[in-house]
Amino acid sequence: MSPFKLIVVLLIIPCLIVGGCSKKQKQKKMVDNEVKTKELIIYCENTMKNIVVDLKDAFEKEYNCRIMIQNDCSKNLMGIIKYSAKGDIYIPSSTHSFNSFQDQTSYQLTDSLFLGYNHLVYMVKKGNPGKFSGITKQLKRKGKYAVIIANPETSSLGFETKKFLDKQRAYNNVLENVVELTSDSKGLAKGVKEDQADVAINWQSNINVNGNKDYIEIINPQAPYNNAVPVYAAVISCSTEPDLARSFLRWTYNELSEAKLSRYGFSKRPNIIF
Repeated sequence: MSPFKLIVVLLIIPCLIVGGCSKKQKQKKMVDNEVKTKELIIYCENTMKNIVVDLKDAFEKEYNCRIMIQNDCSKNLMGIIKYSAKGDIYIPSSTHSFNSFQDQTSYQLTDSLFLGYNHLVYMVKKGNPGKFSGITKQLKRKGKYAVIIANPETSSLGFETKKFLDKQRAYNNVLENVVELTSDSKGLAKGVKEDQADVAINWQSNINVNGNKDYIEIINPQAPYNNAVPVYAAVISCSTEPDLARSFLRWTYNELSEAKLSRYGFSKRPNIIF
């Protein structure tokens, strides 16, 4: 090898070594950053998803973390938690599944936050072509109205709907006019919009999604059956980030004003944390 080539080689080798070290340092820094980024998994029923999405971005920036949202009916959510053994926060659309959560998942719900109230309402097509008055006994008449409701075995909405109708001794009669039992709230407004049913029993909050209010109108149940249903969020005992999960509850408590809740069709009364 000529002296000139030898000099060139000797000059290149240190550059390759430094470049290789620099690349490894960058890779190590990227790995370190990934390790530092904490993650929360939030399970919520479909009705609660928009509220969680609304809070997500600002919380991620404030706490330098990632939030993964799993939304479905309560039965499916509890099944995922049981078999994955992962999750930090659970937000159903009523307190019903709280009572069976440990039996269904083998985990407990610990710190809880009262979010507000969900409201069961009747939904009919815009203009109320069937002239439904909001009196439940009308739904008991054979063939008078085609009705669509959620399945009480799969969702909080279905359970609360059955409870609501049972109080009026109407569930079995109304069931004879039911054209479909949906797994949760998602298919109810769609069924009315597409003329599959005349009346749906749904959460009021669902009027504000998917452009439903352009095609659907709400009829409130007559007293004393127009009660509100409380909604809570809770930390799951299998959480790998319990402190961060509790921080999310505190963040939610501070961020969910009456105005913001009402935008989604919920109401807010005295807040309770326990």
